[in-house]
Amino acid sequence: LTPTECARLQGFPDSWCADLGTEKPTDEEMYFWHKVFKTYSEVTGCKMKSDKQVAKWLKGPYSDSAEYKMWGNGIALPCAMFVMEGIAMILSEEDADEQK
Repeated sequence: LTPTECARLQGFPDSWCADLGTEKPTDEEMYFWHKVFKTYSEVTGCKMKSDKQVAKWLKGPYSDSAEYKMWGNGIALPCAMFVMEGIAMILSEEDADEQK
């Protein structure tokens, strides 16, 4: 299966992972991602990424292997919607019963 086919099986549109890159990240984005990678390096013991490496990653964060992992570890969107709509229905029925 291609990553696009995996997305379709999970109920997502074909373009869901399109245009993920940030060509010119702002200082706020760089600060945020610097903190993320710092936390990651502290947890895993890996070497900290430099600002240059973070900026390069932000320009092209996409990889097929990362997308396969994401789809494999996710829940199908229609299944999640079914469960959430059921919860919303039950809660709205309970609210209606309380108001009577």
